[in-house]
Amino acid sequence: MKFEYKNLIAFLSIIVILVAVSGCTSHSNNTTNNTTSNNSNVVVNNNTNNNTTNYISSTKAKNLATQYTGMGVTLGTPTLTTLNGIKVWKVPVTTVGTDESVDSIYINAITGKRVQ
Repeated sequence: MKFEYKNLIAFLSIIVILVAVSGCTSHSNNTTNNTTSNNSNVVVNNNTNNNTTNYISSTKAKNLATQYTGMGVTLGTPTLTTLNGIKVWKVPVTTVGTDESVDSIYINAITGKRVQ
């Protein structure tokens, strides 16, 4: 009979240890995604209204901005920003050979039209 109590106590001890250890450990996933893509559409989800807006890509915005440039300038990498409450792609304009930004062209991120 003494042997049965030892087995029962050992079994219960193992169960208590397993329950205590499983409650003390936590699993968290801390993954950071640092990739950028200039060719993808940006999708913004407004949770309060459940509206989804598809923006034109930065590549398309840069292509649209070329019609507003002349000779001797190049276009930089567009960045998504807000101008007068409108989401726009800001396309920097630089003088050829100087790498100095002289102006920016703003392209509406939804319609693709120039914003002035």
